[in-house]
Amino acid sequence: MFIDYTTVRSLKEESYQIIIAGAGAAGLSLAMHLIDAGINKEKHILLIDKSSKQDNDRTWCFWETGKGTFEECVIQQWDNVSFFSPHFSKRLKLLPYRYKMIRGIDFYRYCLNKISKAENITIINETIQEIKESGVVVTEHNKYSGEIIFNSAISLSKKDNKYHQLLQHFKGWYIETEEDIFDHTTATLMDFTIEQKNECRFMYELPVSKKKALIEFTLFSEKLLQEEEYEKEIGNYIEKKHPGLTYRISEKEFGIIPMTDQPFPSYNGSKIINIGTIGGATKASTGYTFQFIQKQCKLIVDCISKNKSFEKINILKPSRFHFYDRVFLRVLREKKEPANKIFTDLFRKLPDALPFKFLAEETEFHEEIRVLSAFNKTLFASAAIRQEITKKEIKHAQ
Repeated sequence: MFIDYTTVRSLKEESYQIIIAGAGAAGLSLAMHLIDAGINKEKHILLIDKSSKQDNDRTWCFWETGKGTFEECVIQQWDNVSFFSPHFSKRLKLLPYRYKMIRGIDFYRYCLNKISKAENITIINETIQEIKESGVVVTEHNKYSGEIIFNSAISLSKKDNKYHQLLQHFKGWYIETEEDIFDHTTATLMDFTIEQKNECRFMYELPVSKKKALIEFTLFSEKLLQEEEYEKEIGNYIEKKHPGLTYRISEKEFGIIPMTDQPFPSYNGSKIINIGTIGGATKASTGYTFQFIQKQCKLIVDCISKNKSFEKINILKPSRFHFYDRVFLRVLREKKEPANKIFTDLFRKLPDALPFKFLAEETEFHEEIRVLSAFNKTLFASAAIRQEITKKEIKHAQ
């Protein structure tokens, strides 16, 4: 059920058992998991977001085994991906994983269509101004109270410079050609052959068909670029890889993902449970979020279904993965070794699928020892020691 309250000024506070604040990847994923578990048949749910999600504002790529919850939204998937660096290249076989691509607009339409048909779920488009620990969501027009609020709309934590703070930022073009240009059986996961400028810079080439692909310029750094620099890098890359290519830009996208080891607790004992990036679902060392959101949603559904404490969702992964992320962020930030060399070691020295299993945090400890041994041992051991003993505030770019 859709309700447009944009012209209403004096409604009484409405009450729901569950409020989902924010209808991005986290909020919509949670709503879908709640529906799949039948929880909406027992509880009245409100989904609230300022946007009606009519634009294709982002693309999610991830790897998983088998068919996932959002298989119907997958626009393309690959068994193989390519990696390029100045002194090494390889076509990697991902099995048992597949690398999958979902466009934002397809995800929004799929989820909202299913949610709108589900019983006991109300969707409202209003701007959230405040979320109170007492369980009240305040918008510009109304107030809504909930027994529990799942929040992905408003960050309740301030950036803490005691932790590593990097950004993954990216600009992408969907381009279309008249001729068959792209190998749509293989995605370029990372191409480090572009100028690095003392940062971690790489390109994606994700072919949707032989005539259409998403070309994306991605950086891990502390500062954003001027818009024209993203555009210039993408144009230069296309000309370098496909000289003289005639193409049309059909869509553009831009995004920023925090890469930080700062804790973002999901649950603090109040009525608010943070989900998605602000609930700790973004992997600190890579920025990957979509699949960790799905794991978080499954934990939430399990807690609701079995009437268990939500404390469990504060721990999405074993603590050793937090440690690996902290060390990796320190190595990236300190720039004592080029980032492309680090990723080259990862993909050159290991079986093709093992790095993906590790980055998905699905490895056993003996497999992690093998992964860690692929890196520069002196560099990473030194970073690990300093990570544990350094208590001073980390210096960041101004």
